[in-house]
Amino acid sequence: MLEQRKSGVIHTIKQNCRRCYTCVRDCPAKAIRIVDGQASVVEERCIACGNCTAVCSQGAKAYVSGVERVIELLSDGGPVAAMLAPSFPADFPDASAESLVGTLRQLGFSHVVEVAHGADAVSRAYRGWLRENPDGVRITTTCPAVVEYIRKYKPELTQCLIPIVSPMVATAKEVKRRYGDKVRCVFIGPCVAKKLEIRNPEVAGIVEEVLTFQELRRLMLVKSVPLGWAPPSRFDPPEGGGGRVYPLVGGLLRSSGIKRDPLQPEVTVLSGQSETIEVLSNLTRDEGPRLLVEALMCRGCYSGPGMYLHHRRLQRKQRISDYVTSKRTVLPTDGTPEQEDEDLASLHREFSPDDQRLKEPNESEIKQILARTNKFSQEDELNCGACGYPTCRAKAVAVYRGLAEEAMCLPFMVEQAERVCHELKIPWGELRDVHRHLINTEKLASMGQMAAGVAHELNNPLSTILLYSNILRRRLQARSEFDHDLRLLEDEAQRCKKIIGNLLDFARQNRVKLESTLVEPLLRQAADESLYAAQDGEDHRVNVVVDCPPDLRAEMDRDQIAQVLGNLVKNAIEAMEGRSGAVRVEARYVPDRDRVRISVSDQGVGIPPEARDKIFQPFFTTKSIGKGTGLGLPISYGIVKMHRGTIWFESESGKGTTFHLELPQSQAMHARSISNEQTNDSIRR
Repeated sequence: MLEQRKSGVIHTIKQNCRRCYTCVRDCPAKAIRIVDGQASVVEERCIACGNCTAVCSQGAKAYVSGVERVIELLSDGGPVAAMLAPSFPADFPDASAESLVGTLRQLGFSHVVEVAHGADAVSRAYRGWLRENPDGVRITTTCPAVVEYIRKYKPELTQCLIPIVSPMVATAKEVKRRYGDKVRCVFIGPCVAKKLEIRNPEVAGIVEEVLTFQELRRLMLVKSVPLGWAPPSRFDPPEGGGGRVYPLVGGLLRSSGIKRDPLQPEVTVLSGQSETIEVLSNLTRDEGPRLLVEALMCRGCYSGPGMYLHHRRLQRKQRISDYVTSKRTVLPTDGTPEQEDEDLASLHREFSPDDQRLKEPNESEIKQILARTNKFSQEDELNCGACGYPTCRAKAVAVYRGLAEEAMCLPFMVEQAERVCHELKIPWGELRDVHRHLINTEKLASMGQMAAGVAHELNNPLSTILLYSNILRRRLQARSEFDHDLRLLEDEAQRCKKIIGNLLDFARQNRVKLESTLVEPLLRQAADESLYAAQDGEDHRVNVVVDCPPDLRAEMDRDQIAQVLGNLVKNAIEAMEGRSGAVRVEARYVPDRDRVRISVSDQGVGIPPEARDKIFQPFFTTKSIGKGTGLGLPISYGIVKMHRGTIWFESESGKGTTFHLELPQSQAMHARSISNEQTNDSIRR
């Protein structure tokens, strides 16, 4: 508990903070610092108004709890007095004053008194002080948040604060005078700033703890004492009087007998942080010959952040008025000049400035900060308030002071995000294609490993079958009736071995014999052979066009690449399905990649979308039964991979397909490039 009391009144629950900047927007002292998007309270700047705890929808701001400390006080056996603020009727509408007092006694409080009595004494002290000091600017002291704001942000007005304690402190002094110094006093009210007031050295030790009305309900829950279950009881002396109107705006002046007239501006009442901050920020000590200001950070003490504000403001105000009327309170508070002087002497206190104002940046520094968020002219300053500051310049000042971040500017961050997306130019479609390609590559690699294992396992029994079929055929040469069957057995076994050989090609188990090869003759040979095989005596109206520089060379296994090209050209011709048109076979050197790219294009029906992910899988074919084994493209894929190349296709339904394959022009240079990259990676690691 002691550690908690040292850590400040307001703290941040980091996991709940969501970059909404509501607390920044509604903090009258601008005591919120943003670091990496997290809003934290700057303790020395905080005036403990509690507004941030009320406006944060995520519950990321909370005030320090007094419940645990009060439980300790009630448990140690000594007398503890509960001092109930006069705003209690607004927060407990379903319970009478007697019922609430009875509940407090049931919780363990030895005395329950009205803070309204202390307010009566403060009102008398005000009258006595103003009688002796009628001129100048005078500011009342009942709202500790206002006091802290003046001390920290208008320190030159500190001398204008009327040097009298608050009703809370005045009540505690009277309780200790009547019931002994051993009585510990606990203030219960709507105000969070009271938690900061009791830590001030001028009044420290008079009030041991502060509970808000919210915390009082939690204390009832912890101690299992529901409101209304205890027998009713009355307040202990001293009894309150006119001070019961203090929660109402202007109640202090009313209780003190000070008249307000709209036509006489020398008496001014301020309520709510906007009005209070605006007036105090522009107020000077020489405002006029005579000015009395009553200021509240809340819009009346029946709207404090420590209350359950479930009912409308007008209803809460009316409940206090009804309670004051029911008690037949005499206003203003009675008192002789002698009593006023006595209260003035016993309730005197001093206020010292605590200047927390930060250095103001010059115009050049402000412009530099604005420029970093693309604000170069007045037209660029949108003043949208999304960052929590009213203007772009106010936010720039906060950045200069280390309280804000440039990333808090929402329009700037949206522009940056749009620019990055535009520069990347990676649409989702392309990302899906890359993802699909990676999956297919991994799948083909796994199938290649499986095919290699299966092929090796089948080769041995097939070799045995071929061996014994040859032995049988030689031994049964005289038996002509077995000759056909044995030859069929041998031919089918040879066909199985050929399929297994193709599987090994797909699995890249064969060696590559590299040699420098002219590309154009290879393309023309593949085109001629494929065209002849595809026609097979039929009248096809397909023309194969070869386009390749005559001196283009690449290192390759000539026979294996010829097999790949033959498969691609044959497939392209068959894809035309008897229609007239051209199959184009092109080859070009790609200098930035040091590769030779060969493309085979047709004007056929295209590859169906549902088949594109399976096109390189073994035994998958879109041809009719008996016209394809489904190994042509998988074998081509394996051969290209053995050459350290890549193969891919582009297809559009009804318009045709283009297969591309790229091969390194120099395998040795390619190998050295890979080796250098691996070496560099090793060095970097």
